[in-house]
Amino acid sequence: MKKLVFLLLLLPLCTVAQIEKSIKLKVAVMQNFVSKSEEGEKMFWQTKGKITFGIVNYTEAQNYQFKELFINQYKELEKIYTRMIVSEDERDTDLYIRTLIRQEDDYRKLLTAEQLKKYRDQLADFEKNNPQAHDSYSSLFFSDNLLKEFKDKFQYK
Repeated sequence: MKKLVFLLLLLPLCTVAQIEKSIKLKVAVMQNFVSKSEEGEKMFWQTKGKITFGIVNYTEAQNYQFKELFINQYKELEKIYTRMIVSEDERDTDLYIRTLIRQEDDYRKLLTAEQLKKYRDQLADFEKNNPQAHDSYSSLFFSDNLLKEFKDKFQYK
């Protein structure tokens, strides 16, 4: 019984640690893209596009749609990121995180049911079996578990 209580007390701490780690990874990746100036936007959409294409295998028609989505995501995030770094205001950080969550939802809505399953399964596999790949992918994307934790933590509906 003591072990169960101890584990239940540790669970929220593990969740907070995972969210903090993921936020640091997401901010570090964005910092890298922004530091590349104009080239950063291209690197952002190409990176997201290549990674996700490798998982879900976009159709030719989807290729343009996802390129446009990723470019728009970058432009939106860059503005918020720049303001967040300068202001160091908690509200800007909250907006940045909420934008990342919404962008993940926006991306998932564009996938077919089969593609979404492949995407979710691959990220879940990394989360379970390959912590290094999970860290790399969670710097740009969310596994189902991580997305749920973020939505809960940031009370995102």
